[in-house]
Amino acid sequence: MSFTEHNTVLYSPTNSRRENFTLLHEYGHILVLQDEEALNWVADQDEPAVEVEKLCDEIAAMLLVPDEVLNTIVGKGPITGQHLLDLFKKTEASQIVCAIALARRLTCTGAVVITDRATQKVVHARLVDRPAVYPTSGQGIPSDHPLARLRPGQQLVRKSFWSTPWGTRNTFYLNAAASPKRTYAVLAELDLWNVDKLHLTGPEHQRTDRPSTTFTCQCGYAGATTGFPCPDCGKPFCPRCGQCDCQRRQSLTGTCQECFTQSPKNDLENDVCSNCR
Repeated sequence: MSFTEHNTVLYSPTNSRRENFTLLHEYGHILVLQDEEALNWVADQDEPAVEVEKLCDEIAAMLLVPDEVLNTIVGKGPITGQHLLDLFKKTEASQIVCAIALARRLTCTGAVVITDRATQKVVHARLVDRPAVYPTSGQGIPSDHPLARLRPGQQLVRKSFWSTPWGTRNTFYLNAAASPKRTYAVLAELDLWNVDKLHLTGPEHQRTDRPSTTFTCQCGYAGATTGFPCPDCGKPFCPRCGQCDCQRRQSLTGTCQECFTQSPKNDLENDVCSNCR
């Protein structure tokens, strides 16, 4: 906690990099409350309390990961998932602080995201310009997302997406790297890494130990497919439409706007199910 009138911060030591961020975040509160321009800006925001916390995060990140360090690691950019790992090794900042700092160099709408490989959940997501669909802390990685299959030491550059738990999707370009415990990703609405031009699809398409099988898809494709199956339904992803059984089932259902339950699309009229009509 910080006491502005006494220029004092109290905190509990943890002997980890996290305490560096905690101390400087609270110091940020002292700076903000003594800065009239900052207070006027915060007062004009829709959620002043939230914006104060974000501003103090930024102050802490700028002190722990200054622009000179970012210039050394990132250069002219664009930023990558590997850059987050490199910043963590170069500085005394936590990985979350490195994500906050790296997001300063994201030149379009998107996010810098850290996920836990054991739980397959988002640890932290730093948003830039708040995309229409975006990751949130604690959210599970979508089951058909390539991050769920990224292995330690691999890097991935490809066109991808993010989706909400209720199935709303937004297309992103993805640049990611993985360590034994976590994945580090940049989601960008613009093609910062020339994915479409170079047809980069990520390291999993270069593996030689991926399982192969033949199957028939509802889209009309019948033949061989190579790749790891969906971890939820256990079925392969179709090379033509890119879907597994989970996605095919989702495409046949919709959400009732009255009771918010999933119903077959042929049962919905004006997005209202037969039980609510």
